[in-house]
Amino acid sequence: MYLEKEILDTIIGDTAAAAADFQRTRELIKTKCLEYKGYNVLTLAVPKIITTRQYADIGLFIEKIYRLFDRIIEHYFADTAYRALFGFDPELEALILNSRRLVSWIPMARIDFFFDEENSGIMMCEINTDGSSGMNEDRLLGEFLSENRAFQAVMQGHEWRRFELFDSWVDEFTAVYEAFRREASAMGGHAKPSRPRVAIVDFLDVGYLTEFEEFARTFERRGIETIICDIRDLSYDGRVLRCRDGMAVDAVYRRAVTRDIIERFAEVQPFVAAVRDRHVCVVGDFVTQIVHNKRLFYILHHPMTEAILTPDELMFVRDHFPATYPLTAENLSAHDVYTEREKWIIKPCDSYGAKGFYAGNILKAEEWKKACEGHLADDYVLQRFHRPHRSENIDLGGGNTTVRAYGNLTGVFCYNGKPYGVYSRLANGEIISTQYDEKTVATVCVTPPTAAFSYHTVSATDRHRRGAD
Repeated sequence: MYLEKEILDTIIGDTAAAAADFQRTRELIKTKCLEYKGYNVLTLAVPKIITTRQYADIGLFIEKIYRLFDRIIEHYFADTAYRALFGFDPELEALILNSRRLVSWIPMARIDFFFDEENSGIMMCEINTDGSSGMNEDRLLGEFLSENRAFQAVMQGHEWRRFELFDSWVDEFTAVYEAFRREASAMGGHAKPSRPRVAIVDFLDVGYLTEFEEFARTFERRGIETIICDIRDLSYDGRVLRCRDGMAVDAVYRRAVTRDIIERFAEVQPFVAAVRDRHVCVVGDFVTQIVHNKRLFYILHHPMTEAILTPDELMFVRDHFPATYPLTAENLSAHDVYTEREKWIIKPCDSYGAKGFYAGNILKAEEWKKACEGHLADDYVLQRFHRPHRSENIDLGGGNTTVRAYGNLTGVFCYNGKPYGVYSRLANGEIISTQYDEKTVATVCVTPPTAAFSYHTVSATDRHRRGAD
């Protein structure tokens, strides 16, 4: 994007000043406790800038993907043979079938994809639902842009905005609760209060506590009593779900991912019973696992799915979802998995945080073969690798002044099927995750002037390209 290039040139024109700004940002990251799973978030000097046109293109994509979700989920409910493709445990399948659509089947999601900034092309990476995170990173990194003088200088006179991800979630959350309240009233159940008491629940030993605290503050500012609670500490008397301190809970913001719940099923029975009895509004319900699970990627290409899709939907799947197969010996033999290992990745069907992920392009031939064959007995998928779009940026830590081309991964926070913000991560290589040098940058949306795309100010950047990887 041309404004990113201008910011980069401005930084290169005065690297000492930019490095001082960058160091202040790094200190703010530490003092604001912007960390996840024990490490401080890493960032770069140039934020991600998208245009209003690009954001509109992304919005159209989100509309289509949610229509696809609806079709898949509704067929899951209707067809027992189709349900069998997903292979869920009986306990989980029963909880999914107990779900009801209130506002959206998927009230919370972060949809991650590879976005080509040159042509707005999109290839899907993964779908995160209830455990979706990163909102607080985007919020704080956006605030820290006030310390970035290169950004402030270039953006003068431009119309731009950051994304708001907290009050908007409270709005959408309360819309789900109100639909739940109306349903409970129509079915003659116990009357629900107009203003819910909310619990944000997770296994707190692995939860993103600083982010939960920001959401709790937002709910409280809106007059909604809120508590952060370990899902194992909930109690249920057959009518009311309560937190450890005795507070009755009307609505749950579920951050505990489904896999963790199923693995610790015996420890969370009060929560499960209250959800099963529909005595508490849970946002989101267990139906979200249908799209969170990476089996979806090969099920979308399965003949049983193709039979229920329209021609346009079939084309959408083929254009935006990489070819994906169950990891089996037969599929390893049927495709060029070993001879062209750089074209393939394998990953578990139900995981998060890039756990258990392997990429053929970063492993030696014998390591790749060992990884593939070592997970044949596990619940894994084999998937075509998509090379991410690369953009130039700079990490000014430690006296570095080298411009590099970074791979990009774009996430869109979707609340009740509507996009509310963009989450941008980059990495030196082509694998973008915390275990491979992932960096997170603030994202802003700009309305460019009519002639904005007719020029590029890149001369200083060009002078540094020889030092880039």
